[in-house]
Amino acid sequence: AASDVYKRQAYSQLDGMAETIAEFLVAKALGIKKAENVNYWTAYDMAYRNKRIEVKATSYVHPWNKEISKIRTFSIAPTNNSYWENQDAEQKLSRQSEVYVFCLNTNKDIEKRNALAVDDWVFYVVPTFVIDGYCKENPAQRKISLNVVKRLAKEKVSYDRLREAVDEAIVCSDSYYMGK
Repeated sequence: AASDVYKRQAYSQLDGMAETIAEFLVAKALGIKKAENVNYWTAYDMAYRNKRIEVKATSYVHPWNKEISKIRTFSIAPTNNSYWENQDAEQKLSRQSEVYVFCLNTNKDIEKRNALAVDDWVFYVVPTFVIDGYCKENPAQRKISLNVVKRLAKEKVSYDRLREAVDEAIVCSDSYYMGK
């Protein structure tokens, strides 16, 4: 039916915005009305409890490929924050947030895919210092696999527990930096 074609096209366009939708879901879970990254030129995606949060997303299927993806990765590239702050082009590269939220859309059926269905998403929350520790041998590492994220995160969390997991990661991060 024609309505099915339009529905699939709308879902396909939403899937192409997976990162934006994941950021929206995380912001909503954290009670944030407007994320800082609305202009795409920010060092991090959103602030929560005076901490910088970076959101990354991936999925098993993509609108451009109906096959289940075998490799799922997230960008963790360190950046130079000179664009946003003191314009010091010599500033060393680093990860700009205190906490990463890695989002995985678990729906493997492209025909029934709805990127806005919160039950299709799982989240892995990792303090940035844990990622930096993992990347100690290669601090400029730009990508991280889902399997590594699963090992680094304390647990996989549902949307309903996301705020609690981020709160825990913030406490963990604060404890780490206070002990340094």
